[in-house]
Amino acid sequence: MDRGDFAAAVDRHYPGLVQRLTLVLHDAEEAKDVAQEAYLRAFQAWDRFDGTDARAWLHTIALRLAFNRLRRRRLWDRWLRGQRPDPGWVIPERIDLWRALGELTPRQRAALLLNVVDGYTQAQVARILDASEGTVATWVAEAKRRLRGILGEESAP
Repeated sequence: MDRGDFAAAVDRHYPGLVQRLTLVLHDAEEAKDVAQEAYLRAFQAWDRFDGTDARAWLHTIALRLAFNRLRRRRLWDRWLRGQRPDPGWVIPERIDLWRALGELTPRQRAALLLNVVDGYTQAQVARILDASEGTVATWVAEAKRRLRGILGEESAP
């Protein structure tokens, strides 16, 4: 099969694929990211596709990517839950900040800390967390908004 047939074979499956991935990942934006990655990988492997069932082939690629992402997410969540303030580096006057960080989702917290504290760009954070730049930007913005609310600084920009 030639690459020109790719779009004709797989385009109609995108909405159903995103819907399935949303159910698996419990996150519509992450599902779209995984679907895009699956389409890219499918396109790159198009010359190896046997032509039997494009939908099943595409779903196999996407679900494997989603399950890998879930596994990484569980590892990150476990690691982040295991982190506790070390009295040697947590400033006692800002224990409220540490507690507020604990209110964020693990992805928001990781993205915010990597970006704001460690100084990585959102593009670098996206590569580290295996997410799109847009998703990272959303996580960082939402984390900042939530922290302002928790810390009583709603009027801050």
